[in-house]
Amino acid sequence: MLLKLFLTFFRLGAVTFGGGYAMMALLEQELVENNEWMTGEELLEITAIAQITPGTIAINAATFVGRRMAGIPGAVTASAAVVLPPLLIVGFLASYLPVWLNLPWLQGAFLGMRYAVAALIFHAAVKMLCSNVTTALGRALFSAAFLALLLTPVHPLMIILVGGAVGMSLYAGNALPDQNTVAKGSQ
Repeated sequence: MLLKLFLTFFRLGAVTFGGGYAMMALLEQELVENNEWMTGEELLEITAIAQITPGTIAINAATFVGRRMAGIPGAVTASAAVVLPPLLIVGFLASYLPVWLNLPWLQGAFLGMRYAVAALIFHAAVKMLCSNVTTALGRALFSAAFLALLLTPVHPLMIILVGGAVGMSLYAGNALPDQNTVAKGSQ
């Protein structure tokens, strides 16, 4: 299991460019679809937690999945595996990048990669939206949060904290359906 965790997260770390959100589509494919190590809902929860805790989505997902699959050794293995490729790549490129940045073809490649990363982020957002916002209440909360992000200068962390507070108050007031009911209703 440790070898499989290492190889999976090493591969994820090696092919992810553009940060954590660009990695979401790959995380979902590897962790939810291919290996079934977590559900889409758990991945969404890790994403939310990553916004309010130190570390990236990749590290938090690796640590969570690694611990679930193989305890503390799994958490350490998966976390090390996901950071090792970028560490090696940046270490190698650090000495050459200042010289290479002036090359027009490399500037063009970075520009093209920026568009590809934006597409990956958009794809992950649409998949998460379709699979997790499945009730009228969910659509209302999503719309309120989206409009707040779009129309106000409120920090995203505040949106997450307010969303959590609203969810807790709705749950306490029995306005939220049982999660098993929601999961069954969205299938």
